[in-house]
Amino acid sequence: MEWLKKLFNFYLDANIHVALGVYALVQVTLMEYGLDYDQPISLALFFGTIVEYGFIKYASLAKHYLFVKQKYLKLIQLFNFSCALIAMYYVSQLNLKTVFVAAALILVAFLYVVPSMTTKKNLRNLKGIKAFVVSLTWSVSTVLLPLLNNQVPITDEVLIDLVQRFLFILALMVPFEIRDLKFDEPDLRTIPQVLGINGSLFLGVILLVFFVVFGLLRPELNTNSLYVEWGIALLLLLALGFTKENQSRYYASFFVEGIPIVWWIGLLLVYEKSSIFRFIATFFS
Repeated sequence: MEWLKKLFNFYLDANIHVALGVYALVQVTLMEYGLDYDQPISLALFFGTIVEYGFIKYASLAKHYLFVKQKYLKLIQLFNFSCALIAMYYVSQLNLKTVFVAAALILVAFLYVVPSMTTKKNLRNLKGIKAFVVSLTWSVSTVLLPLLNNQVPITDEVLIDLVQRFLFILALMVPFEIRDLKFDEPDLRTIPQVLGINGSLFLGVILLVFFVVFGLLRPELNTNSLYVEWGIALLLLLALGFTKENQSRYYASFFVEGIPIVWWIGLLLVYEKSSIFRFIATFFS
């Protein structure tokens, strides 16, 4: 079973699970707006997330942000390079407006890692913005980009969804922020460094309350979507309740990171339940 553990660790270390979470949130947006599956934007973001997070996680370990020495990291780098080629293929199929916004997000990610030649600092070193940068990029990527690529007008409902997604991602970040408390530089002023662990957990609860409230502010309410959102809010609330500084390696990086996937599955069960039940009935008949 050792090979299975290694494969699972590679799945996490190569950021495939993170990318699947982004992919899932893109599907949530497409389903909630009644849009067909959009393969270019879905796979561009899936493979692009693998490349982006690989760059963020391992660039500091590589000479000139490119060359790594460890054999395991070389394998991940080769995987990332393959994903970058696939991502570029799907990006080429996006409309120009989507590409421009995506390029701005890539620039933010680049500045998040690579220090300025004059200051030797980057966005990651700016005090107190780490979680907000991640929440903003995830929100724009998973709400705005799919809608732009499908030429959906940016209405008040879209802006509400954008804010709601930001609140959700920020609450989702709390377990990661608490996990990283012992690794972050003391002057980064991350959420737990400013509020403490209990204060961070309380902030997560408040964010989830507003997440639910913003769902009720939509001009056109879909009760099925609301029920799924409430279930996801409850699941994340439970995750916050079990969050501690000394947590299992897999708690945040797998279980908490998997909550967006559960959101997508919940909507699949709501919107596609008849076809799923027909499939199950056919399978066992």
